[in-house]
Amino acid sequence: MEPKEVFLDIDSYSLRTHILGEITADKPVIVLLHGGLDCLEMWRSFPKKMAEETALAVVVYERFGHGKSGVLTEQRGREYRHHEALTVLPAVLKALNLNKVILAGHSDGGAMALIAAGSLPGVVGVYSIAPPLVVEPFVCDGIREAINEYENGTLASKLKVFHGDATDALFYGWAKPWLSDAFIGWSCSEDLQKISCPVHLVFGMADDYGYKASLDVLLENLKGAPDLTLIEGAGHMPHHTDKKETIDSIVRLSQTVVG
Repeated sequence: MEPKEVFLDIDSYSLRTHILGEITADKPVIVLLHGGLDCLEMWRSFPKKMAEETALAVVVYERFGHGKSGVLTEQRGREYRHHEALTVLPAVLKALNLNKVILAGHSDGGAMALIAAGSLPGVVGVYSIAPPLVVEPFVCDGIREAINEYENGTLASKLKVFHGDATDALFYGWAKPWLSDAFIGWSCSEDLQKISCPVHLVFGMADDYGYKASLDVLLENLKGAPDLTLIEGAGHMPHHTDKKETIDSIVRLSQTVVG
């Protein structure tokens, strides 16, 4: 299964998008949102495996500033995840004429999927991998370590393979908001309370950015109990290190939704 590549003109930006499988009106489409430093290639084989195992079409797009989807010219603000979830994502769905979707995402993309799930029409399920939802010391310490690795280690060269000249703007556009005073007290609790569709969650229990505080927020605010997969020994990328457990969760969700 080879992806079809298209560029979507969204809000004066051109967002690179891959479509795997055939989009049909009778089945939901999985829309996949990547992490804060990622792009299409960094998913590796995960979208293809997801499409094969669920028998659903998968749409995965790059947000502005990532990969081949432009260069950030301004630092992101406190509500950048709400903007992506509630302004950009609906425009992507409209451009592709997607009326019935499962929102799926990893890290920042997982948080965006959750924020959007309770507000956008046509969302029949949400699947979130390692979403950081709380501005806590554990998360901020992980980001400071990432900055150190970027400035003194090999992270910058690794990211530049995927993002090229956009890398510095992307990296600091992700890291600086999280460590700013403006980000203190950021919350998506009200968004979580609006979700009425099934929710599937995957966390690595050895995540460098932690998981317990985010999981507590989810359990406190979701209307119903989520399908929860906790993977012992897994870090922030369980879709790469523990693919079977991660894929099994989205398969269960697709079976629930499709019947």
